[in-house]
Amino acid sequence: MQFLLIALCLTGFSEDGNLNSAGISGWSPVDATIDFDVLNTWTITWADQVLGLATWETGSAINIIYCEAAGMEIGSLNPVTGGSAGSVPKPAGCGTGFGIAFNDNLTTPIWHINSWQYSNLWYSEDQFTSWQTVSNPVGTNGRGMSFDGTDYWQSNQTSLVRFQPGVGAQTFTGVAPTQISGVAVVPGANPSYVYVMVTTYNTNTFILSSYDGTSLTQVATGVTPTGLGNSNRLGLTYSYDRGSLFFSYAISGGYAITEMEFDVVSLSRDTWAGIKSSF
Repeated sequence: MQFLLIALCLTGFSEDGNLNSAGISGWSPVDATIDFDVLNTWTITWADQVLGLATWETGSAINIIYCEAAGMEIGSLNPVTGGSAGSVPKPAGCGTGFGIAFNDNLTTPIWHINSWQYSNLWYSEDQFTSWQTVSNPVGTNGRGMSFDGTDYWQSNQTSLVRFQPGVGAQTFTGVAPTQISGVAVVPGANPSYVYVMVTTYNTNTFILSSYDGTSLTQVATGVTPTGLGNSNRLGLTYSYDRGSLFFSYAISGGYAITEMEFDVVSLSRDTWAGIKSSF
């Protein structure tokens, strides 16, 4: 652990992935607002870190899966019991890492994790028993990841990258004012579009964008609910079974995960309350 911390300091990273980099100029929010309603909060006492998030839901069970860099594990939260649903070791040689996502196929799941040290993605086709590698289209510095049913989305500093592992990628720059941490594909107003929400490591900003098959457009912005994650905002994932967003962040002496519902409000748009009820 001591060697890992020294290495991270030398490369300008914090232990949970902050690049300590400056923001971008020219970014501004749109007029629509993301409103959050906090439902539950859990302090994660059994993990060294809670970084990127993914959701595993079978109908009979829902687990919030997360990555650790310090503990080199993939861990979990059971939001029904509020306790751990178990953990497995990360693959040897992957170094530090943040993002985790799978292909939403419960029959033949494929899990991917990234690394902010190395330019590979590690993937498992047998529920974490064995791992293989494929080139990461963002190179190093990958953070949050999510899957939209067809493509994966991954953050890299203030950019989002849409990609198929080992095939190709599309990069969208200037998505956020500072470094993006968590990434979650969420339901949206137009079923033909993909909607992606991100949070930023160093600010209270959440950004919701829509992808129409060609371009990415900012839809709305929001702020972290009062009392949550005053620093080190980390992972995001959406549960379709529960109809809610899960958000991980650092707290004094550890990490927490909060479950939130969200709505988008604008003078020129209907709220999404009715839209979400259809999912």
